[in-house]
Amino acid sequence: MKIIAFILSFIIYPVFTFAQRNVNEFLQLQSPPQTYYVHPVTDAITIDGKDNETSWSKVPWTDSFKDIEGSNKPAPTLETKVKMLWDKENLYLFAKLQEPHIKGYLKQKDTIIYHDNDFEIFLKPNLLSPEYIEIEINALNTVMDLLMTKAYRFGGKANLNWDTKDLESAVYHAGSINHPQDKDEFWTVEMKIPVKSLKYFGEGNQIKPNEIWKINFSRVQWHYDNSETVYSKRKDSNGKTLPEENWVWSPIGLVNMHYPERWGHIKFIDAANQQPIDEQFFAIEKVTWNIFYLQQIYRNDQKRYATSIQELSKLYPEIMNERKNYDIVFSNSNNFYRIEIKSKTQPKLKTTIDSRGNIYF
Repeated sequence: MKIIAFILSFIIYPVFTFAQRNVNEFLQLQSPPQTYYVHPVTDAITIDGKDNETSWSKVPWTDSFKDIEGSNKPAPTLETKVKMLWDKENLYLFAKLQEPHIKGYLKQKDTIIYHDNDFEIFLKPNLLSPEYIEIEINALNTVMDLLMTKAYRFGGKANLNWDTKDLESAVYHAGSINHPQDKDEFWTVEMKIPVKSLKYFGEGNQIKPNEIWKINFSRVQWHYDNSETVYSKRKDSNGKTLPEENWVWSPIGLVNMHYPERWGHIKFIDAANQQPIDEQFFAIEKVTWNIFYLQQIYRNDQKRYATSIQELSKLYPEIMNERKNYDIVFSNSNNFYRIEIKSKTQPKLKTTIDSRGNIYF
């Protein structure tokens, strides 16, 4: 496998903004990511917020969204689901959000859209690079999009000056909007996302059959009270706005979407060449991040990092099964470590991760 390195600078950000604090938090990050096979379009798609083309009628929906923290939390009270299509130049997506009271207020592009109820897309077309894209949209079809060069917890910052060039979006309301006195059914989002807006120079401007991306979807849902004329965000007894609900396609395990290693996967297939996703790459990636998570817990407990997988396993036997299929070598010096994980059955399949979250494939 071609080795591609991405290096994160910690000159300004020497401390993690979030680290797993105990084994329970580690265990919450173990649910398998969702997978969706994206079928090619068979007729022209008009971006109008409606899925009345033949292509849309032939493809499956994703599973319904779950709470971002996973199955240990109550199921969402409103259904959300997505379906996707592709051609060589574009990813198409269609989301349906059940909603008895459709509302939206933000109208200026690149405002912080999740202050309204919204739908969000997180895209990582290059599996071996830390960059990813976030797109948010509300029921007024107001879009916020940004580029992250790396996750916030590793010092990443949101680049709101970045635009998803030639993005097309539309929403449809089965009901009214901002009318508290009536009941609505749902609202939908339809998008056409050009590949050329997502990839860098040299990566190509087309999707290839069997290409795999990381992706996730989120729905932010606030608690509202309504009178005959106005909606208002619900407050607690101290006058503080109640926290929002976070419903997602592929649960993270904690309330933070910016864990791209925990997102789901999509694979672009065609009728002539439908191959299942090869899980070997994602299996070693998961082992790598699990060791990273446990090293954070170990340091919180012991005030230092473990210096071997044996030492780490003594305190956290949860990792014992994972180490059986890999050769794992630690290199430590003071407050820094680097760990190499190599498959025993496929020696060319290997990763390296360090204490600053730099991962190499």
